[in-house]
Amino acid sequence: MQAIVRLFSKSIDPYLKLVDDLFFVLYWSIGVYIIFRLISITSNWYLSKVPLRDREEIDQRVIRSIQYIFLLVFSFLAIIILLNHFGITGTALTASLTALGLSGIIVGLAAQTTLADIITGIVLLIDRPFRIGDRIRIEKLDTWGDVIEIGWRSTRILTRDNRLVTIPNSIIGTDMITNYSMPDRMFRVETDVIISYGPDIEYVRNLIIEAMKNEKWIMQENPVQVLLLEFTESGIKFKARCWIENFVETRISEDKLNTVIYKALINANIAMPSSDIVVHFANQETELKASKQSENLK
Repeated sequence: MQAIVRLFSKSIDPYLKLVDDLFFVLYWSIGVYIIFRLISITSNWYLSKVPLRDREEIDQRVIRSIQYIFLLVFSFLAIIILLNHFGITGTALTASLTALGLSGIIVGLAAQTTLADIITGIVLLIDRPFRIGDRIRIEKLDTWGDVIEIGWRSTRILTRDNRLVTIPNSIIGTDMITNYSMPDRMFRVETDVIISYGPDIEYVRNLIIEAMKNEKWIMQENPVQVLLLEFTESGIKFKARCWIENFVETRISEDKLNTVIYKALINANIAMPSSDIVVHFANQETELKASKQSENLK
């Protein structure tokens, strides 16, 4: 159409500049529309490849936010190109852009922490070190609980004592996170056992293993182990460990494991170190005085 119009350039010479501007606006509009459609199509295509659960909880917000950011950036560039075509690049535009830049710096410094939380929140939603419903531990904060919400500024964790902890995303982004729900909910429970010197090591080891293998809550298809760790001043130190199906039962399982081992050792007359202090006196008279003093204290 533009080529056809130029065939009649002599007759429309006074309006040729206006016609060129109209065609430029047409090209500009088509280009902006195509770019916007490509961004939208790409976002929808990615969301269609993501499982429904993630699409509802995480990706819907993340991808749409990234889509809006791209649209905003391309809109700004498109407006600059349009203004530049019509020669609106003078002092007024430069002063406006400078003021906008200074305002952005001021706002950025004032909201530095908030912006860091938001940016880290977007990164967490994309990287996904944990998901809603996962049980995680934030090491530096010594916080352990289930993730119930991942927001732009903060993440909310429900602790085991039913307390809601809200943690800024910037803190989570710089801390080490342990996720107990991935790759699955299976968890290893372990405890240390110290026995007095004397009994045969293999006898004690087999005794504890046999007691653990009689427990139905222990996953018997996974290794049930009793390892000799070290020789201490008070006795021989073992580490007993086994696997359970769900990490949620960790504390209860530790109690069960300690109880089973204790009963097995007591029934087999295996002595465990005692913290009692035995005092030997030089003569009977001193022992008698000490006994009387203890009675008076009572």
